[in-house]
Amino acid sequence: MSAIRDYVMEHALFCHHDHHCSFEHFEANRASLSFRSLLGYAEADLVTAAGTRPAGEIDREAIERLWPSIRATGYGRAVSLGCRELFGLEYGPETFDAVTEALQSYMGDRPAEALFQDLVHEKAANKWTIQDGRCWAVREPGFGTTWDGDGYLDSYRFVVRMDPMWEIVDPTPIEALSQLTGVCVHSLDDLVEAMNAGISYYQERVPVVGLKIGMAYRRDLHVGHPTRHEAETALNRILSRGERYGGLQQYSGVVGAAEGRKLADYMLHQYLQRAEADDLPVQIHTGYLAGNWGALEGTKAIHLLPLIETYRRVRFDLFHASWPWTSELAAIGKAYPNVWLDMCWAWTMNPTQCLRALDEWLDAVPFTKIFAYGADTMLPWCNLGYSLQAKMGVATVLELKIARGDIDLGLAKEIADAILLGNGEAFFGVG
Repeated sequence: MSAIRDYVMEHALFCHHDHHCSFEHFEANRASLSFRSLLGYAEADLVTAAGTRPAGEIDREAIERLWPSIRATGYGRAVSLGCRELFGLEYGPETFDAVTEALQSYMGDRPAEALFQDLVHEKAANKWTIQDGRCWAVREPGFGTTWDGDGYLDSYRFVVRMDPMWEIVDPTPIEALSQLTGVCVHSLDDLVEAMNAGISYYQERVPVVGLKIGMAYRRDLHVGHPTRHEAETALNRILSRGERYGGLQQYSGVVGAAEGRKLADYMLHQYLQRAEADDLPVQIHTGYLAGNWGALEGTKAIHLLPLIETYRRVRFDLFHASWPWTSELAAIGKAYPNVWLDMCWAWTMNPTQCLRALDEWLDAVPFTKIFAYGADTMLPWCNLGYSLQAKMGVATVLELKIARGDIDLGLAKEIADAILLGNGEAFFGVG
């Protein structure tokens, strides 16, 4: 290996995005964890490989049949890397039972905290983790919102999100927010108060270091500038859903998407104003969507430019390299000083495109504005494969730049220190 590859492969990482479950959730489900729990995002590639006629749910027989065709994808390679690193086994139909046995043996009777410490800190070398998914100020029905003392490692920091608010068409998000905060909503000012109370609820309980916007899964990223009157009109309709409008009355979908968008966008501006007031970075999902059948066109980061322009004092952390629009994201990062470029999850979506993207970004954007890694996983062993993919990719790009004479070894190490760890520590004020 080269000197820079050795340096990168031994480097600690800042994980800018993860969905790790709590210790309690892990303990409740550990007995059922099997070879399948290593797949992570590769489940989506199995569905794609199945084509237009998947035989119902992807069961073990389907995994055995389809796995060979996805081994070469980024998702598939992450699974193989992690399995090899953790168990010394090749992942495949002939080893599925052995992988399950090795996984259960590895866990043994060790508590979740010890397992996360070993997997996340020691094996994957993730020094810091931004956890996304536990601090929901507004969450879908059926999911808890209150913080019940859930267990996480001390190195975890948290972001607050309330995505259902950004597609509001009925009182459900308002009721969830009121339930969490105790604020009764009868007016637009009440709703703004409840939103701010929802953010404060988590700030008082856990180390919150940012806000998250994941609305790309629910709607496009275009955000307008509705007037207060337009927002109040939509809210009044929603709060008086028992009345008839145009001869119709119903409890779900009280307003249409276009009318609801006025209220959603108004509240989104309030959300960003809270970020500005508290100096909280805002992480935004852009680009490719997890799973299958995602509506991609609306996820382009360039749709966010009016917001980025309006809120110049807000630091925006734009996710997932905005793949497949990585060059577009580079141009945004170069033009807008309040934008940082984040490669979380991207290395496993398309490793080759990430090589090209990072090579290009380092030519276009100050390296202090690039975050190279985030696993974006639910279970801690998935971090092994994703961490390795990111390190291997970063090392390859830096080797290439040294070979071309773009940089020397000293600068390559400085870049590695920044994009793998230091930029994240500075951005989120940790370390």
